[in-house]
Amino acid sequence: MESVLVISGWAHGLEAIRPIGDALRDQFAVQLMTGNDVLKKRRVPDADVIVTGSMGGLLAMEHLPPSCRKLVLISSTARFCATEGYACGTHEKILKRMILMLKRNPEAVLNDFFRNVHYPYEYHTCASVKNSPDELAAGLEYLLASDVRAHVPTIGIPVQLFHGSKDRIIPAGAAEWLHAHLPDSSLTVYDDGHGLAAHHFHPMMKQIRSFLLPD
Repeated sequence: MESVLVISGWAHGLEAIRPIGDALRDQFAVQLMTGNDVLKKRRVPDADVIVTGSMGGLLAMEHLPPSCRKLVLISSTARFCATEGYACGTHEKILKRMILMLKRNPEAVLNDFFRNVHYPYEYHTCASVKNSPDELAAGLEYLLASDVRAHVPTIGIPVQLFHGSKDRIIPAGAAEWLHAHLPDSSLTVYDDGHGLAAHHFHPMMKQIRSFLLPD
């Protein structure tokens, strides 16, 4: 049985990606891993296929294991922060402000973040801090510095991209950039925001299974 590794994004725990793993267990040996754990190890374990997104997508592209034959990137980017020549990113001052605020009120930072994740849907649940503020800040520091644009054209495996046209975390232009620079990619854009796995789970998983298990 082939293996699939599912990696969560920033501030998301295993519970956020467990439904994806459960939907693939009938065909794959599933391993779940938080983006925070990957960041600590600076290594992605061997897997035949990887399903991930956001910060996890950056980590997967940066540390792609040779064993990986297919990659699914949900709401991902090659560089999180905007810079000269790359407008489809977040301004670095937003991340720097979040790092400062994590020391004072981590719950407020997470609630604001998850409101943007779930936009355009209303978000009412009060986020609990499951990682320490220091771990969350380390993730933001990684996002400030991460840039895999030079590596993207060397990813010679099929990649399935999903993105939301209304994404407030990572602009849709980031997925279009990836699609234009990856050697072998497909892009599906939903009329939605960043939290595609939460709001379009069944159609997206149907397409993921078709991509990973073609007839």
